[in-house]
Amino acid sequence: MRKVNIVIFSSGISEKSGTLDFIVNSLSRKGYNCFCWRDLFKDANNKDNIALLPMLIKKIPTFDFAILICEGHDTTTIYRNGKYMSVPSMRDNVLFEIGLCSMALGLSRVILLSDSKVHMPDDLIGINGKLALKQIIFNDKKIDSTINIIDEHIKSNQYNYDSENIINDIDNYINDNKKYISPVVIGAATSTAIGYANNFIIRLLEHILDGFTSNDKKFIFKRENIFFHIIIPEHYDSDTIKRAKNIQNELQAATLPTARHRELNFNFKIENNDLHIYDYPTSLVASYSTAKMILNIDADDGKDVFAEGRFNAKELDLFIVTLKNILREDYVVKVINLYYPNISQKQKKIMIDNICYIIDNNLSIEQIDY
Repeated sequence: MRKVNIVIFSSGISEKSGTLDFIVNSLSRKGYNCFCWRDLFKDANNKDNIALLPMLIKKIPTFDFAILICEGHDTTTIYRNGKYMSVPSMRDNVLFEIGLCSMALGLSRVILLSDSKVHMPDDLIGINGKLALKQIIFNDKKIDSTINIIDEHIKSNQYNYDSENIINDIDNYINDNKKYISPVVIGAATSTAIGYANNFIIRLLEHILDGFTSNDKKFIFKRENIFFHIIIPEHYDSDTIKRAKNIQNELQAATLPTARHRELNFNFKIENNDLHIYDYPTSLVASYSTAKMILNIDADDGKDVFAEGRFNAKELDLFIVTLKNILREDYVVKVINLYYPNISQKQKKIMIDNICYIIDNNLSIEQIDY
């Protein structure tokens, strides 16, 4: 399983105090790939005049999670209830990056690491008056400054329960949320997976029990003997589709003449009187093209092969998660009702039962290196 990629934003004060290094090093020891925000600009062609906004728009979507260290280093005057008041506030660049990360990654993929006194803007409030983003607060009951807490741990090299607990909170939150798709961010892989499930997987299973032909010979299998293998690449590049087609050419080719709308072609092999259908989804090229389009934004930097790899890995994960989420009975029922409105309820039930049996018992989604 690939490592989770995290980008971490902070103010310059957080860097000087050692807060940023502490978070990066601690999470790296737990197996995460951590990138300081400055790493995003290391490929800039003009170090003295970096195109900050294009670079952020280009690079943030390539990560899985973002952590923003937003202590109250600044003081802001706000007007509330007819009165002016001064409040501790995060640096303006960190606030701006919260917005970028939320839209690029989704609310569940953004973590705010702050002290308890920092003022949070009203627009960050979600349901029931709570923050819409995950906030983890440093334990600053004894020492008011977050910087001092972390800095003391670093200087003494004694990371006590408080600081370790912060890292554990981050670790637990990421593990709990990495399986969820953000309702805000819809990558190309989401729509690609839905189309693939609808127009290939379910379409094939609707009439597979009718029998199919291969080399002018007809084959009929019971549903208990039909196994469906969806093979996803671990990595994606410009030659992935070519390699997939070469692998499929080593299998037997078949045609399902009774498929919805028109006949449908697929690849298979027979083992121990069981039918094994293998498919290497070539529609993933849409995700690959989308990633390249975003990464080709003119940001005055050189080619970043690592960013491309991170982005493509995310799209592959999104494709798999989407398939697993929709390949369920309620979705199958919707598809059958949509495409077969005129058949009897009995026929629909038989078709749905057969599709769901194979999906629930004999369908696998495998990710391998090919």
